[in-house]
Amino acid sequence: MSERKVLNKYFPPDFDPDLIPRRKVPKNSQQVVRLMAPFSMRCNTCGEYIYKGKKFNARKETVEGEDYYGIKIFRFYIKCTLCSAEITFKTDPKNTDYAAEHGASRNFEPWREEQAVEEEDRLAKLEEEENNPMKALENRTVDSKREMEILDTLQDIRAKNARNERMGQSVDLLARINTQEIEDEETAERERLEEEDEKLVREVFSKVAVPSGSDGTKMVTVKRKADEVEPTLQSLLPDSARTLITSVSLQPAAKKKKMEGKAKNSLGIKVVKKDWNRVKNNYSSIATSDLDTVINDHDLHDERDALSAHLSHFLDSAFMIAQVNMRVNGHNFDTIEAAGQDVEVFDEALDRRIWSLADTRLQWHKRMAKTRRDIPVETQAHVSSLLVKNEEQVNENDLIYEDKEPMEGVEDEEQMEVPTPVPPEIAEGFHMTSAITQELDQNIPSQEERVQRAERATNQLRSLKY
Repeated sequence: MSERKVLNKYFPPDFDPDLIPRRKVPKNSQQVVRLMAPFSMRCNTCGEYIYKGKKFNARKETVEGEDYYGIKIFRFYIKCTLCSAEITFKTDPKNTDYAAEHGASRNFEPWREEQAVEEEDRLAKLEEEENNPMKALENRTVDSKREMEILDTLQDIRAKNARNERMGQSVDLLARINTQEIEDEETAERERLEEEDEKLVREVFSKVAVPSGSDGTKMVTVKRKADEVEPTLQSLLPDSARTLITSVSLQPAAKKKKMEGKAKNSLGIKVVKKDWNRVKNNYSSIATSDLDTVINDHDLHDERDALSAHLSHFLDSAFMIAQVNMRVNGHNFDTIEAAGQDVEVFDEALDRRIWSLADTRLQWHKRMAKTRRDIPVETQAHVSSLLVKNEEQVNENDLIYEDKEPMEGVEDEEQMEVPTPVPPEIAEGFHMTSAITQELDQNIPSQEERVQRAERATNQLRSLKY
């Protein structure tokens, strides 16, 4: 009996692989492969369902005469698990899928139909826009409106996330403050109870001064509450301490020196003015010194007053313009308190969010301006072409009416009352023009409301930090 699993085979010493003739492989050769069913199918012979993932020993061959941009197409042969009928399917490189060919029908898959319907709708929409410019204009208007709504929603989400982030930090801070307050209350209550216990112990174990012989007084510890007699402070001190206190009390009191003017500087505290005032003073002093240098160099002492007044006016106007444009942490300089205690550290992340929202709002304004600029021009051109067509149609109808012979028994006024038919293209064009005009009139309040909402969101973001 031979081995079941042969790892090494015997090759004789005189074996020469070059002497083995090459086999001729037929063109339509088939290979036996192990595969799983790529999709769910139903046998056309017996009606048995074969589900996706069922394993088969299939035969594979290359389809002759078919390829997709140089990619080979393979055909697979399997047998039904119930009736052993032959079923074939082949690869579909175009859709990266498999296609049922013979012997079985593929089960209905709704998502595949949705993709096909979407592709058909897209092609139909492109064809309609190509043939109808008004439809293309309407679709562009709808797409622009949808995009602006998406941007509005995105801005609201960003503002809400920033607000939640700031509120989360505030909630954590409030939680820590509340925890600290609770701990402080517990500590105060514990200290109060300990103080009451100590007071009760002192009242029970109090020391009372009792008169004795020549020594004067004698300290006696009484283990009861002292009702009337209370010891003095000197009685609680030793004799050496009482002697020292008596000697010190007899000395004259030392006079205190007055340091009213040096009270602030004695502790090393230096009072500094505001940074803005410091910058103004430094700049003014430098400008004044430069002016004095110029006056001395050019001997303009007679015009010193006029030049000084002109320099003062120039500095005041420059500082006023700079102060209006100055911003501290997103706030105007004029709105900040003089003490400057409420100004926090500059938040770079918040400032970037604010500038990002401002840039987004600027892009919206540009897009709205472009839409308002382009749509009327296109509408005017289309209306002009419609008017030209309408005039041509009217002239053509007049010529036709002139060529016709008058009807017998009918007056001329009755014949003139026949309405001129309006072409459907012109009627549809005027209808679409009026619809676009009405939509533009309705969009103006909504655009104003959107701008106000964006400004409110920006102000809320700026006020989150403060």
